[in-house]
Amino acid sequence: MRGIALTFAALMISAVPANAAWNYYACPSDNFATQFPSAPKMETTKFSMPRHGAALSAHTYTATDDNIIYRVTVADYSDRVADGASILEEAIFQHTDADDHGLRNGKIVGNDTARIEPVVRGATYGRRITMDMPNNGGRNLTTFYFRGGKLYEQSVTILPANGDYTTPNGSRFVESLLFNLTRMDQEAGGTPPNITGCGPTIQQFTYTDK
Repeated sequence: MRGIALTFAALMISAVPANAAWNYYACPSDNFATQFPSAPKMETTKFSMPRHGAALSAHTYTATDDNIIYRVTVADYSDRVADGASILEEAIFQHTDADDHGLRNGKIVGNDTARIEPVVRGATYGRRITMDMPNNGGRNLTTFYFRGGKLYEQSVTILPANGDYTTPNGSRFVESLLFNLTRMDQEAGGTPPNITGCGPTIQQFTYTDK
């Protein structure tokens, strides 16, 4: 599934606006890499949920191009790894139904399983939610994963000023996510630059390569 999606994304490169310069960017300290249309800005933030409480730490990585906001949020719950499945479910609920920072009263137009890496390389499964935002606020596509004690929310918000809710750039962004940074050369066609503020040490990724 991932390979097919990446092939599709590659075929759609010609549709990317001329002002966007898509490249992979990596954050070894938060153990991910993904494509952005420009260098993302890292910010320290607070992340908390009613059931599972505050994360040990949290960061956002954001780039904006052509009235589309591309963001990765990483919340550290490494002290509660055993609760990973529940943390993931609460994060999805917070996104879709909570009053404070969710998309309550929006319309869910897509809800399916997401996957990073094939099964033989330690697949990580998650959820992909697409919603029309309330009050004609645009469209949001967010994927949710829990891996290595960290909650990952990767989101694309297409604002009404852009209005192209079928743009291939949303899929390109979320389908390019990597957790196994030891494979960056193969997946990204070379070692991508680190995001400013990220530590340099690549964490171990356990898988069986067949």
